[in-house]
Amino acid sequence: MPGLNFSRVLIAAAAGIAVCMGGAGTAAALDKVRVLIPVRNIDEAFSPFVVAKEKGYFAEEGLDVTLIAVGGSNESAIQVSAGNGDVGAASPGEALVGIQSGKLDVRYFYSLYYENIWHVAVLPDSPIKALTDLKGKKLGVQSLGSAGTTFGKAFVQQAGLDPQADVTFLPIGVGAQAVTSVRQKFVDAVVYWDAALAKFRFSGLDLREVPAPEGIRSLPDVGLLATSDTIAKKPKMLTGVARAVAKGYDFSMANPKAAVLITWKAYPEAKSKNPDAAAALEEGVAVNQARLGIWNSPKTEDQHGRLIDADWKRLVDFFVEQKVLPAAVPVDRVITNQFVKDANSYDRQAVIADAKKTDASKLD
Repeated sequence: MPGLNFSRVLIAAAAGIAVCMGGAGTAAALDKVRVLIPVRNIDEAFSPFVVAKEKGYFAEEGLDVTLIAVGGSNESAIQVSAGNGDVGAASPGEALVGIQSGKLDVRYFYSLYYENIWHVAVLPDSPIKALTDLKGKKLGVQSLGSAGTTFGKAFVQQAGLDPQADVTFLPIGVGAQAVTSVRQKFVDAVVYWDAALAKFRFSGLDLREVPAPEGIRSLPDVGLLATSDTIAKKPKMLTGVARAVAKGYDFSMANPKAAVLITWKAYPEAKSKNPDAAAALEEGVAVNQARLGIWNSPKTEDQHGRLIDADWKRLVDFFVEQKVLPAAVPVDRVITNQFVKDANSYDRQAVIADAKKTDASKLD
């Protein structure tokens, strides 16, 4: 997202806070926090954040959180490093490049996705059967600032192709614009995340995934990051954000229908366009649960958000092998688990019980 547009988003968000806080003494006591979400439109795939806000989990931590949608993961990392956001959810594409080069002063402090969400997908009748078939093709991405571009280059490199000379990346946006670009064959393939592909399918565009090596699929992906200065000076705030999001995840897993409806109420534009309300909710739950299914791993030892050192080292090594990174960067410069233990110090069963007793039919 260009800087001007991002500034407008921040101004609009600030105005919204001012309106919501008018005369509210309790809200004024909360610390304002800007959390950047790496999509153009917040939807049910990010229900833990929305639930955390709407259920008051952030407020319980003394935080007045504004969720701000940005152009993509790369934009999220860049804007947090620049001070235009306090916390960012971001795929570790350009973030790792920036950390290695010193251009971005950020570190991950809470893991969200324990598997890679990016896929190369094509129309069912496409002659592209393998990544090697991408030579000379046009690849559609949400934006050139999306982590899909970074991972797309890695996929191409993995196939022995030159991402600069052998393929062309074209921004095609999301929603109807992206669907039209694929149907009209403006692009030959897309590099999109799992939830977006699911929404394409519900729009009648069922794409075929081009197989990627299992080593890529199991790489860690999106996490929460902040600047080194914020990590050093605002541990309580970061712990609070992480704990609230963890509660939002527990609620969403225990009652996905309620989580989806809470998200749609806060962000009506995210609601499925299916005129059949029951079918629309099923679609929303499918997107939600497909995404939240990778929010956990046996490796975490039941600690939400724990970053797995060995997996992040594999990610760094992969980017070096694929020439995304010119050299390795020490993992302790990329991640920290210093807030994870405290972020998990809450009554998880109470959150789950509250979710289960929530009547989703009253939220529609």
